[in-house]
Amino acid sequence: MSERSLERRVHGEDAVDFQIHTIYSDGHWQPVELFDYLAAHAFRAVAVTDHDTLEHSDELLALGAARGIIVVRACEVSTAWRGGRTDLLCFAGELTSDTLATFVRDIERRQYENTLAVYEELAQRGYAFPQMADELAFQGGALRRPSDNARLLLRHGYAATPRAALEMIRDAGFVSITVPLAKAVAAAHASGAAALIAHPGRNTDGIQPHSPAVLAEILIEIPIDGAEVLYPLHTPRQVEEFSAFITERGLLSSAGSDSHGPRQRLPIPYPASTCVTLLARCGVEVEL
Repeated sequence: MSERSLERRVHGEDAVDFQIHTIYSDGHWQPVELFDYLAAHAFRAVAVTDHDTLEHSDELLALGAARGIIVVRACEVSTAWRGGRTDLLCFAGELTSDTLATFVRDIERRQYENTLAVYEELAQRGYAFPQMADELAFQGGALRRPSDNARLLLRHGYAATPRAALEMIRDAGFVSITVPLAKAVAAAHASGAAALIAHPGRNTDGIQPHSPAVLAEILIEIPIDGAEVLYPLHTPRQVEEFSAFITERGLLSSAGSDSHGPRQRLPIPYPASTCVTLLARCGVEVEL
């Protein structure tokens, strides 16, 4: 089945997941492996939100279409607001310009340059990585992302835990590359994409938590379109509070597993009825 012939209509009970990551960013899902899993578990619509890249959207759409799965063009942008990390999910049925793609390409380039600099610093400190080709075989054996250096430290026994590896690459010069939230939202809107705050209730890995009150403050400054309400780390109370906020403001709601691969967390079959307005914004009709 081609993308053009795939009917963009789902039922309210159909399974959807609007935050998944592959090897094209920091995930370990191989794209074919991911879509075989999604098809086997009857997912009908998904968004692959690889960090700071839209380069592989056509491939992902084709993989989904071949399995009867609607794929929304999407990415997760590394942004900051008032000095804190604030990830932004961008979704579009079709992009109306290359503004967003160009915007995230620059972030990815800067991340890559930092990745190489950290690797060179580790090498100068005497760390050797003879198993690099095997450890990074899923992406051709080459460095691509900051997390690759941490993977190499763990693989070669220089770090005992992921946290220790993170501290080591920070000491070697790793910096988190982010862009202002306002500029990312503007780039998304310039390309016809919706911009939603990712996992607003999350408070791990340096991510800044955003209560409904904080989301309201953001809205005063920046025209975000909504937030990710359903998320594995959100408590039932947070889900209730975010849902109420989204409904009161007439914003868009998304639901995502944040799956990075079968060794971490599997995609979650959220009902399409939880994301009706977002799906509609992306050109997908939901029959309730």
